[in-house]
Amino acid sequence: MTTWNLDIRLGWRVGLGFIAILILLMAGMVTLAVLLPISLLTYGLGLGVLAAIAGAVLLGYQLSCLVRARYTLDRNAVIVQWGGYEYQIPVAAITEVMSGEAVADWRLGGVVRWPGYCVGRGNSDTRGEVLFHATVPVAKTVVLKTAKQAYAISPQDREGFLKALEERREMGATQDVEETSRHPAFLDWEIWRDRVVWVGLGGSMLVWALLLGVLCWRFPALPPQIVLRVGVQGEPLLAANAVRIFYMSLLGIIFLLLNGGRGLALYSRVRVAAYGLWLSLLALQGGLWIAVLAVLLNTV
Repeated sequence: MTTWNLDIRLGWRVGLGFIAILILLMAGMVTLAVLLPISLLTYGLGLGVLAAIAGAVLLGYQLSCLVRARYTLDRNAVIVQWGGYEYQIPVAAITEVMSGEAVADWRLGGVVRWPGYCVGRGNSDTRGEVLFHATVPVAKTVVLKTAKQAYAISPQDREGFLKALEERREMGATQDVEETSRHPAFLDWEIWRDRVVWVGLGGSMLVWALLLGVLCWRFPALPPQIVLRVGVQGEPLLAANAVRIFYMSLLGIIFLLLNGGRGLALYSRVRVAAYGLWLSLLALQGGLWIAVLAVLLNTV
């Protein structure tokens, strides 16, 4: 079995550049959020920070896959390895080998591309579905077509790879292998498809995020002192600085960490207990909404 490497230098550098830009944007948004008065803009900046963090993590994961990318070839199969993804292409199943420039009708809506990086699922009217795992422009890829789909790759020694592949096709396979694919195990976790998780835990996170948005929106209009508790006759029992209304969102975060975290820890062992924690978490977040609305109505 021969291993064929890719030239990952350009894709790695550009990817790191994107991550650096996201980090700078995140730092700028955090600075603005701290310096500016609390308002709906503060909330928007917070969402921007979360988006930048998510983007940097995703890019980091893609770069980790790029570092572990390689192709291997023997008489039976071409194996494309890209991080936790692996595609086995039987040599006997390859019906056509061509250059990417020979395909004029690429549709690349599902392909993530930047200089030195081209990964994802594309399509072609003439070649069908195409999986891209390459570090060169589309036109410079090597396309391996089977009856099932096509694979676009980019071995650094392109000519050497094509020659070796042709030799192995002429020699013939020593055993039958299947055209298979493998993806990271975490993508198969049942939690991603569990509706109770999305309703209980996901819903609680959404309710908390909306609550924080409402607090940031209404805060500039609040008086310096707000009433946090009233008596049975409506008389104020506890007044405090207006900023203390954000204690409600802090309680929401604590509930998320405690109930949400404990639910995740119990999910694989005692699923019913995890469901109970997440549904009670949703009820707690609803209770915080009621408390916040009561405070806001008392300030009108």
